[in-house]
Amino acid sequence: MNLLFGRVEESRRLAAALAGARQGMSGVLVLRGGPGAGKSALLRHLEAIAADDYEIMRFDAVESETELGFAALHQLLRPYLSQLPTLPDPQRDALCQAFGLQERTDPPDRFLVGLGALGLIAARADDRPLLCLMDDAHWMDEESAAVLAFVARRLHADPVMMVFSTRDRTDDVDHLAGLPELKVTGLDAQAAGRLLDSMVTEGLDPEVRRRIVTSTRGNPLALIEAARELSADQLSGTAPLPEPVPLGRALEQVYLREVLALPSQTRTLLLTSAADPTSDPNVLWRAGPRLGFDASAAAAAEEHNLLSIRETVKFRHPLIRSAVYYGAPLARRAQVHSVLAEVAADLGETELRVRHLGAAATAPDDAVATELDRAAIRARDRGDWTGSSSLLARAAALSQGPEDRARRMLRAAEASAVAGSPQRAQALLDEAAAHNQDQRHNTRVQRVQARIHRLTGAPGAATRALLAAARELGPADVRLARDILLEALVQAQISGVLAPEGASRLSVAETVRSLPLPAGRRATTGDVVLEADTAVHLEGLAAAASKLRQAVDAVRQEESAGPELFQWLAAACSHATMLGDDSTLHELAWRLHTEAGQRNAVIPMALALSHTALSELTAGHLDESERLFDRGAALEEARGSQLHIGALLVAAWRGRFEEARTLMPLVREHTAQTGQGYQLVFLDYARCVIHLSQGRYEEAYLSLAGQTEDTCQVKFALVDLVEAAVRSGRPSEARALLGNLSRLAGLTPVPGLLGDLARARALTAADPSTAEKFYVQAIRHHDDVRGPLRRARSHQVYGEWLRRQRRTEDARHELLTAYKLFDAMGARGYADRAAQEFSAVGEMQPAGGHPPGPGTLTPQEARVARLAVGGATNREIAAQLYLSVHTVDYHLRKVFRKLDVRSRHELAARRDRITSA
Repeated sequence: MNLLFGRVEESRRLAAALAGARQGMSGVLVLRGGPGAGKSALLRHLEAIAADDYEIMRFDAVESETELGFAALHQLLRPYLSQLPTLPDPQRDALCQAFGLQERTDPPDRFLVGLGALGLIAARADDRPLLCLMDDAHWMDEESAAVLAFVARRLHADPVMMVFSTRDRTDDVDHLAGLPELKVTGLDAQAAGRLLDSMVTEGLDPEVRRRIVTSTRGNPLALIEAARELSADQLSGTAPLPEPVPLGRALEQVYLREVLALPSQTRTLLLTSAADPTSDPNVLWRAGPRLGFDASAAAAAEEHNLLSIRETVKFRHPLIRSAVYYGAPLARRAQVHSVLAEVAADLGETELRVRHLGAAATAPDDAVATELDRAAIRARDRGDWTGSSSLLARAAALSQGPEDRARRMLRAAEASAVAGSPQRAQALLDEAAAHNQDQRHNTRVQRVQARIHRLTGAPGAATRALLAAARELGPADVRLARDILLEALVQAQISGVLAPEGASRLSVAETVRSLPLPAGRRATTGDVVLEADTAVHLEGLAAAASKLRQAVDAVRQEESAGPELFQWLAAACSHATMLGDDSTLHELAWRLHTEAGQRNAVIPMALALSHTALSELTAGHLDESERLFDRGAALEEARGSQLHIGALLVAAWRGRFEEARTLMPLVREHTAQTGQGYQLVFLDYARCVIHLSQGRYEEAYLSLAGQTEDTCQVKFALVDLVEAAVRSGRPSEARALLGNLSRLAGLTPVPGLLGDLARARALTAADPSTAEKFYVQAIRHHDDVRGPLRRARSHQVYGEWLRRQRRTEDARHELLTAYKLFDAMGARGYADRAAQEFSAVGEMQPAGGHPPGPGTLTPQEARVARLAVGGATNREIAAQLYLSVHTVDYHLRKVFRKLDVRSRHELAARRDRITSA
C-alpha cells in the first residue's frame, strides 16, 4: 500500500494537475528536494491514483546511465517506437539516429529529436490521458534532459501530465529550471513521528522518537533507515542512541554494512547489478556462471529489500547502488566489468562492450583506448555527445603517450561543450590545456574555450578566445587561423555595442589585417568575406564598398554545402545591409532560410528568421514579417529562452505603442543577460518609429542620433533621421545626414536608396520648386521598390509638405494615398498620422480604417491566429511554432471565441484584432 504521511499540499497539487490533464490541458511539475525527501513516494502515490484512467510512461534514471546520451529518452519511448512512421521525415530520422536505429554521417539535431519526442508523446494521448513519470531526473543524460524539458515546455492543450523528481543541481545546466516546481522537504514533526511509528510496531520511546525526528529533520528515508538500523533496545530507550543518528551520506555506510553481511554470491550479484547500466536480468544471468552466482543468490538481496528482479533489475534506492559499487575493491569491480564486456560481446552490444572494457582497465592500455576512441566517434555520429565525451575522457586516462592523452581530453571537452555541459567541459579543457603541446593543440584549446563562453552567454569572451587562438596559430597555419577569425567575426557581430575591449569587430579586423593570406594562396569565400569586413572597419565604407560587393557576389555564387556556408550567408546579409541594398538582403536572407530549412539547422534558421523578418518589415510586408518574427520567438522559447526584439519592432510599426513600451525593458534585460548587443540598435530604431509616427521629431532624432556609422545595420532609417532633424530644428545635423545618404546612394544606386535620397533632398530643400521635384522623384523611385513602405512614406511626407504650401487638393490626394497604403499594410501609427494631416485639410478621417481591438489574445494565441490567417493548416502551424497539433487547435478555438468569429475567413476579416495583451 502506498501510504503518505503529512503530504496534504503536495497531494493537492498533484491531484489538481491530474484533473487538468483529464480535461485535455497538459500539466508539468518538477518535484525538487534532497535525497530521501520523499519524491519517489509522491511519484508512486501519483501512479497509484492515476492507474485506472491514465496510460503511464515511467522511467527511473540511474547514475550509471548519466553518460549514455539519449538513454533515458530511449527507455521512456521504447514501447512506442512503432509509431515513428507517423512523424514527419526529419523528426523520425533524427529520433532513429539518436536511438542507433539509423546511421548517418552528421549527428542529428537535438531540436529535431525534441520535436519527434513531442510528436510521439502527444500522439500517445490521443485515446487516453497520459502520465509521464521521470524519477531521479538528475541522473538523466544531458541529451535526454534537454529533450524532455523541451517537450514539457511545448505541451499545452494535450491530455498529458509530465512529472520529474530531481535534486537541486549545482553543476552545469539545469534543463528543468523554469518549469513549475514543487519543493519537497522533510516532514513536519507530527507526520515524521507517525511515519516512524508505522515502522516500529512496538516499544518506541517518545523521547527517542523526538530525537530521531530532530536528527533526521523529518527526512523520510532517514527515518525509515534509522528505524531499520537501530536495535529494539535503542528504540525503546533502554540502550543509548548512536551519536549522531545515521542519516545523509552516512546512509551509504548503513547500506554497505548491510551488504557486507550477506553471502559472497549475493554480494557479487549486487555488484554485477550495480555495474550493469542496462538493468537487464538477462545480462545478470549470463554473467552469473562466470562470476560464481546463480538465481538463488538473489533471494537474500530481495529478502533484505535491497533490490528486486522483475522485468528489470531495480535497487530500492540509488544510494544502495552507489554503496555497493564504490564499496567494492577496485580489482573486484574490474573483474565484474571484464565479464560484463564478454556478455555484451555475446549479445552483439558493441558500444557496451567497449565501455565495460574501459571500466575494467586498471592501467594505461593503448589498445583499449583506441577502441574507446572509435566508440566515441560512433556515439558522436548519432548525436550522443555526452557519451562521446565520457568515452574520450576514459580513452585519455588509458592513453600511454602524453600527446594522445592531451588530444583525447581536448576532444572530450569539446564534446561535452556541444552536449551543453559547460562546467564539465571546462574541467576537461583545463586538464587538456595542462598538457602544453604544439600551437595547433593550444589553438584548439582556445576554440573549445570560445564554445564554452558561447554556451554560458558570453559572446565577447568567446571572441577574445578566438582572436587569441588565431594570433597564436597564424605564423604556423594562416589558413586555419583565418577560418577561426571568421568565427570571431560572427561572435563580434552578436556582441555589437556590448563587445568588451579587444573583442569588437574592429579588433577582428585588425587581427585579419595582421594575418594576410600568403601570395599565391587561393582565397576562399570566407577570405573574401573577411577582407570586406576588415576594409569597412579600417578604411571606411566608401573605400570598402567594392570589396563588400565582391563578398556578396562570392557568397551568391558559392555552391558549398558545408556548415561554413551559414557563416558566409549571415556575413553577406550584414554586408548588404551596410550597403543599403534591400533587394540583395532579401535574396540572401531567403537563401539562408532555405538552406537552413533543407538541412534542419536550428541556429542558422534562427539567424535566417531574423534577417528575413527584418527584410519584410522594411518592405512594409508587416503580416509576413510578424509571422517570421513569431517563428523566431517560438524557436527561442522552445530552446528555453525568450526573444522580444521582433515583437517590439512589429508593435512599433503596428502602432501598438503600449505593447512596445512593455517590451522595451524585456529586450534590454535579455541583451544584458546574453551579451547580444546587436539588438540595442533595433530597440532604438523601434523608438524612432514610434516617435516619428506620432510627430515627436525631437525624440525621434535623439533615438538614433550618432548610430548611423558605416557599419550600422539600420541604413534604411537614414532618411527618417533627416526628416526628424529638419522638423526638430537641426539643419546642420540634417545636412550631415543628407551627405551620408548621398554617399551611400552613390555606392549603392538601388531604387530604395535613390528614392530615400530624393526624399531627403526634398526635406532639406529651401526652394519649393526644387523640393517638389525631389518629392516626385522619390515617389517614382519608390514605385520600383519591393513592398509599399517606402512609397507610402514618400507620399505621406510629400502630402504634408503640400498642405503647408496650402495646396489643399494635391495634399488631400497624397495623404489619402499614404493613408490607404499604411492602412493596408497595418501600419496603424503612420496611418493615424496621415489621417490627422488629412483632417487638417478640411476633411473627416478617411473611411477604411479599423481601430485596433482590445489586446485580448495571449502572445501564443496571436501567433497561431496570424499563421491561420496566412493560410497555414493546423499541422503546418504546429510545425512552425514547435507545438503539438492539439495545442494549435485549442488556441485557435480560443481565438475564434475571443474575437467572435466562426471561420478562418471571418478571422482574416478581423486581422486588425489579432493583437496580444
